[in-house]
Amino acid sequence: MNFLDYESQVAKACLDPALPYPANHFAFRHVLANRTEPGGLSLVEIGVGTGGAIPLFVGSGYSFAGIDRDTECVARSRSQLREAGQDPDRIIRADLEDLVTCTELPDVGTFDVLVAMGVLPHVVSVRQSISNAASLVRPGGQVFLEFRNALFSLVTFNRYTKEFISEQLLEGTSPEVRNAVDSELNGRLNMQVPAGAIHPEAFHVPFEIVEIAQELGLEDPRIIPFHFHAGMPAIETKVAQAYRQDSVALEKDPSGWKGLFLASAFLLQAKRPR
Repeated sequence: MNFLDYESQVAKACLDPALPYPANHFAFRHVLANRTEPGGLSLVEIGVGTGGAIPLFVGSGYSFAGIDRDTECVARSRSQLREAGQDPDRIIRADLEDLVTCTELPDVGTFDVLVAMGVLPHVVSVRQSISNAASLVRPGGQVFLEFRNALFSLVTFNRYTKEFISEQLLEGTSPEVRNAVDSELNGRLNMQVPAGAIHPEAFHVPFEIVEIAQELGLEDPRIIPFHFHAGMPAIETKVAQAYRQDSVALEKDPSGWKGLFLASAFLLQAKRPR
């Protein structure tokens, strides 16, 4: 797949609710919009997967490198990078949580930009992973790290809503109050969705992630919401076309606050200290 093929796929997905929502594209758009220097820049992607973002970044002028823990993903993404005209050996098998494995990256510690999508929601230590990510870019280099937005649960009206209110918002309140709240919410929310266990590290409050970045000494940390939802996900199939169009339109929301609730994910953008 080349750059034009990538853009064509995204354009179709923005219009067709039968296709997967192109959430990562909107995150990548923020990465490209924050390009601070002209000319060729180097970028490393953590969790490169099958290389779906390679055509976009290479087509935008970046020298690309990447890591993934999965051997098959490394092989497939290397094929993508070779097809894009860059050295496939710049993608290696490594783990962000094991910084020693990342030292084999070409140009480690000198990258201009680092992107990690779908990685931080699954790590053991968010703090250590943010620190490790920052160490892979040059002083002044930027990191863009994706997290799942815990505040979005206030819009889902399901089990996530109850767990967020009861276990986080009301943490420290008396059992009597929490039991009364739980009883009230059980009658108002769809408690059958989602099914199964929830990963304890899967969702994060944006403000807490900014605090961690500040404590680690990263510069200018800020939150960029993306993957907007035009209402609770339960109504999506009922008004599929309008829901898709409105969700895409919200990705450009200028308010600065709606995304804290309507976006199910956010980027932490920050700089490694010079």
